[in-house]
Amino acid sequence: MQGRTRCPYCNKNVVVEVPDGATGIQRTTCPNCGMHIKVDVNGGSHEKREEESPIHPLVKDTRSNKPTIAGIFLIIVFLLGIIMGVSLLLSEKEALQGNVIYEGAVVDVEHNPIEDASIYLMDEGLKVKIAETDAEGYFSINLSSGKHRILIEKDGYISKNVSIGVFPIKSIFRERFVLEKGEGEEKERSITAFAIDILPMMAVAIIIISIPSLIGGIFCFMRKYRIIAVVGAVFGIFSVGFFIGTVLSIVALVLILTSKEDFRRV
Repeated sequence: MQGRTRCPYCNKNVVVEVPDGATGIQRTTCPNCGMHIKVDVNGGSHEKREEESPIHPLVKDTRSNKPTIAGIFLIIVFLLGIIMGVSLLLSEKEALQGNVIYEGAVVDVEHNPIEDASIYLMDEGLKVKIAETDAEGYFSINLSSGKHRILIEKDGYISKNVSIGVFPIKSIFRERFVLEKGEGEEKERSITAFAIDILPMMAVAIIIISIPSLIGGIFCFMRKYRIIAVVGAVFGIFSVGFFIGTVLSIVALVLILTSKEDFRRV
């Protein structure tokens, strides 16, 4: 049999189906938004049942606030990603300022350290000797932040002309340069130089990846299309957002995945 009631989720007057002869509190589905609701079916004639059946006051709205919290987190993730990306774009030159100690290691093809290899700075067409490797093949030089070119020479080995990148923070690892026996010179680009080259692209990528977090957050507030909210949270994990965004996105993803009944079926 059918009865008319007001859905607490979409706030629409709808006609719902309940088992024939049922009375009291019954569980049914709103035909408009697809959410599960409970209705208080009045006894009596068929005409009585066609009138509005009030939602039981104790179960009027059983939705949790998980989607709302997830939505707030995803909006924060979006803002953090945008701020981080724009900051990298606008302050690229400012970020690469200051001097720092750059450390490296020179080895042969068998990874044995090469001692007394000469390190030359090749910036602006000049060749200035600035360091030599020690017994373990290590060297350290004081350079300004940014890209530089160094030349590594050792008698009996092919010289290596390398483009390096220096960041205004002390590196946690030494770049390793491998020299082969022979004569001549070869050019190479180090990982740090590559990182500086792609810095603008990384900034743009962070901004783009942050956009799905905004969309996911909006759908969390709407409590619609849970799959879109999930995708937004997943993208948020990779948007970094000063690394806080990654943590918030993971929390938001967990909240979304554990609140299936709080999203409308559309």
